[in-house]
Amino acid sequence: MSKLNGRYVVAARTALAVMLCSVEPALAAQPMDYPSRPIRLLVGFNPGGGADITARTVGEKLSERLGQSIIVDNRPAAGGVLARSMAAEAVPDGYTLLILSASDVISAALVQGKPVDMRKTFAGISTVTIYPYVLSTNPSLPIKTVKDLIAYAKSKPDAINYGSTGVGTEAHLASELLNYMAGIRTTHIPYKGAAPGLIALVGGEIQMLFSSALSAMPHIKAGRVRLLGSSASKRLQSLPDVPTIAESGLPGFDVTGMYGIIAPAKTPQPIIAKLNYSIGEILKQPEVQQSMARNATQATYTTPQELTAMVEHVEQKWRKLVNDTGLKLE
Repeated sequence: MSKLNGRYVVAARTALAVMLCSVEPALAAQPMDYPSRPIRLLVGFNPGGGADITARTVGEKLSERLGQSIIVDNRPAAGGVLARSMAAEAVPDGYTLLILSASDVISAALVQGKPVDMRKTFAGISTVTIYPYVLSTNPSLPIKTVKDLIAYAKSKPDAINYGSTGVGTEAHLASELLNYMAGIRTTHIPYKGAAPGLIALVGGEIQMLFSSALSAMPHIKAGRVRLLGSSASKRLQSLPDVPTIAESGLPGFDVTGMYGIIAPAKTPQPIIAKLNYSIGEILKQPEVQQSMARNATQATYTTPQELTAMVEHVEQKWRKLVNDTGLKLE
């Protein structure tokens, strides 16, 4: 096991194979008739964003493997609160699952009026992907690099509106981390997901946006938005000519997102084991790995315990930023 971009992930395919073998004994005790009907996969953001695309990609393959339909149910509201609430209140029988993002962890711990302990409310199944964010601007601005952006923002305080996928989402806090490290002021405009945020960026309603490469690439390739840099600590293999924000004047800047799949607490362990094993098998498929790589994401399988460790890391990282900056998430 190693740390990659601040996330605990499997170090190599051999480690993946070892962990998959470790869950096989649990499969012997699994309910033989699960699943016997369609499974609902809740997504807390609009169609077209990274969470939605990931849910549909994995859901299609999981449906093939389990022999039952996986129904992707988008419930965008307040940074994923509605979808999380629906999942938490669902019967813990394996037929309601939730796409988990770092934004869900942040929102549950730091935004909601009454903080929610994700580790007690849900049962982790597995991580699915890790991914960097990309920073894009509207092409009409005289900005071509991160250094240009910082200089422009310093010359015109509060003139830049930046979008996010909602208050307390990782895209929101990535922008605030940029503000904090660069010593600039920009104005936050939240949206219900990456897709409407990108539309607003294209239309000039906002001037800057952090989003997953998965959701931004169609607009970048079409020239509708200008790509300035990636949030990862190293350049992306799929975008080798795009500098990181860290190497563009803000050393130490490192934000990596993740998507996983979780279930309501008290979901039977044999069902968790079957789903974990099935997801691991899906993520080993070359076509799945290649599809994710093309969109600057990395197929990443973990045990439920490792997913819990990632949740703890995300919460601690962003709690520190909120405490250091006095940021109000409301």
